Amino acid sequence: MKQEKKIYDAIVVGAGPSGCTAAHYLVAENMDILLLDKSMFPRHKPCAGGITMKTLKHLPIDIDHLVQHTAKKMKFSFDNKKTVSLQHNTGSCVMVIRDEFDNFFFEETLKKKVGFKKINKVSSIDKKEDFLELDIDGQRYFTKFLIGADGANSSIRKLTENTRHNHPVSAYEGIVDMESKDEAVTEFIFNDSGYAWIFPKSDHLNVGIGNLISNDRTKKRNKDDLYDFVRERFNGKDIKNITAFPIGTEGIKYRSRDNIFLVGDSAGLAETLLGEGIYNAVLSGKYAAKSIIEACAKKSDANEIYNKFLEKLTTELSIYQKGSKLLYGFPRISYYAMKLWLGEKFMKGYSEGKSLSEIIGKQKSVIN
Repeated sequence: MKQEKKIYDAIVVGAGPSGCTAAHYLVAENMDILLLDKSMFPRHKPCAGGITMKTLKHLPIDIDHLVQHTAKKMKFSFDNKKTVSLQHNTGSCVMVIRDEFDNFFFEETLKKKVGFKKINKVSSIDKKEDFLELDIDGQRYFTKFLIGADGANSSIRKLTENTRHNHPVSAYEGIVDMESKDEAVTEFIFNDSGYAWIFPKSDHLNVGIGNLISNDRTKKRNKDDLYDFVRERFNGKDIKNITAFPIGTEGIKYRSRDNIFLVGDSAGLAETLLGEGIYNAVLSGKYAAKSIIEACAKKSDANEIYNKFLEKLTTELSIYQKGSKLLYGFPRISYYAMKLWLGEKFMKGYSEGKSLSEIIGKQKSVIN
């Protein structure tokens, strides 16, 4: 194998939101960073494209020009008769085209003088005395720290962790043409498998159906169910560009070791209430980088620092899990709670950029 001439301070595998966030913070400290991805950008990324206000607080870039819609009106439907409509002048989230968002984030990251290389495969990761040695496409790469940001099917996780992720949470999404008369309302339609969603963009609707309930009794929704939902809801309209994708939610017990840090869906840090993944992807990318920066400055253990953050974050994830069990296990109770008091509180909290624990008053924040 050919010898790579340099030893990097950090290698980041995956150039999505979590990887680019980590790279932004690391390169700001003059660290020598190599960013790797299997794709060139722009590339298609299946995702509904909703970015919550709490995510915007942690993004290291300004995405105002990418926003196609702000969710100032929301509707939660439990059946044809049980519907809760909410609104807030700020809006609970902004809608972007995920391909455009990722491409802009990637380009802004490269402007920071982050080195990038397109790769095919990471074959092995070996722990040496002071470095990690990676075999990538037949070449050796050396780094002090490795960040795995390569999504729900992470190769870094498979090479370094003994846990297997079965991806019980997944979704199908596609595009439905929007007419000028269509009302721009962000909508969740709950069912016994999870929910369908309607996310407005500037000239179309992102429509999808998600499987958030993972037990043997629950039917998994598939592409045919999405076709049926669109035909029924939109009077025979077609849906195009349908894509299926897993959502990484199985990382509640994950902790880092050996200077290898999994972030976002690679670590399984998406929440199970509504399947939001971008927030925890950005947040974990940020704090993986900050853990490395602090450890280098204080000559301490970066894993220990990152794991303290993960303890707080997974405490938050457990609250989302409990909320998911209530929402999908007791839809009638959930409907009346949303209608009478919880819905308005939820809408206000999300619009103010709060986490679920902050909204319900359990704690100020998982993040110091």
